[in-house]
Amino acid sequence: MNAGFRRILEKQEEQPTFPTFTKGQRVSVMLEKRESLTAPPLRYSEADLLSQMEKYGLGTPATRAEIIERLVETETVERKNGRFYPTSKGKQLIELVNEELKSPQLTARWEKQLEAIARGNGNPKAFLRNIRKQTDRLVAEIKQSERTYRPHNLTGSMCPECGSFLKERVTKEGRMLVCSNMTCRFRKRKDPKLSHRRCPQCKKRMEIHEGKAGIYFQCRPCNVIEKAEEQKKTKLGQKERALLRKYSAENDSFSTSLGDLLKQALDKKKN
Repeated sequence: MNAGFRRILEKQEEQPTFPTFTKGQRVSVMLEKRESLTAPPLRYSEADLLSQMEKYGLGTPATRAEIIERLVETETVERKNGRFYPTSKGKQLIELVNEELKSPQLTARWEKQLEAIARGNGNPKAFLRNIRKQTDRLVAEIKQSERTYRPHNLTGSMCPECGSFLKERVTKEGRMLVCSNMTCRFRKRKDPKLSHRRCPQCKKRMEIHEGKAGIYFQCRPCNVIEKAEEQKKTKLGQKERALLRKYSAENDSFSTSLGDLLKQALDKKKN
């Protein structure tokens, strides 16, 4: 056994001492029972996913982050505290698809073939022909399966345009209700739209609504309502401000609008 740094520092490790026992000696033992649960491994973070995608050759450095965002947008996975968790839709997808599609080796093999084509070492026609053939086989296997997909986000509301059920989707702008019929484009907002105006009390973004009196902002927790300004005041340039001061001083009874002042200036030049 090598002492390592202890030899340099002239330190000796203290050896534990044990009592001596004789054969047939009776000893008292105290046992303590503890109950604990094993913790599951942590879910992948974005850095973990990028590392795994690089390991298996999935995507390129320019497209890997976009692929992850696409998974979030399609509600296959969701972010929670910087970690990715599969949604109900994602779990069903894993159960429905072929084992071959679940393997990262399939996509990695396609990526290598595409890279070879880009370098001029592959046959693009043969690649597309094989892809179509393989895709037809994989889709046919899924169609023949007895398993069915059940939308996890169907609501009890009906689409006013085609009569199909509406689905609830979580987007960057809040929750949206979209038609489950792929040919129908109906969608409406479920959550109120947030504005950039901050509540004067809690400083959170206020909701924006349009009522009979016009557009107004509301903070529900604080019960604060503010009416939106009808028109924003136009900023005047340096020349316009000088013109306003000049002709306003000459004729206080004259209209002070910029258009009237310009008209007055032109009339004065003609005279």
